[in-house]
Amino acid sequence: MPAIPPTIATSTAQTSIMDNAARLLKRSSMSNPDKYPLYIFLIIAGCIVGGLIGFSVYTMYHGLDDSDRMKDVSHEQRKYMRETRQRYLNMLAFEARRPELVVPIREVDI
Repeated sequence: MPAIPPTIATSTAQTSIMDNAARLLKRSSMSNPDKYPLYIFLIIAGCIVGGLIGFSVYTMYHGLDDSDRMKDVSHEQRKYMRETRQRYLNMLAFEARRPELVVPIREVDI
């Protein structure tokens, strides 16, 4: 099918529609540089308000105090940590040539 050739009426209607759309899309208020600090302030204030709203929703569901959820370490883990610390202290005593400070790990118990 051949394309329909544009008539004078359609071409003027298209240009007027394009001119109207171009005028609507122009942001004349953004071309004023005196308002840029205001825009920046409003963006920063909006970010702060959004952060505070997120924090308040989080504290509403989870609360602020997490001390009741902390568990004490088990005896086995406490013993392992003590043995590891003593092993490193023994290495330091050996490197410092102080054999009297070396404690056998078998004797270490909580």
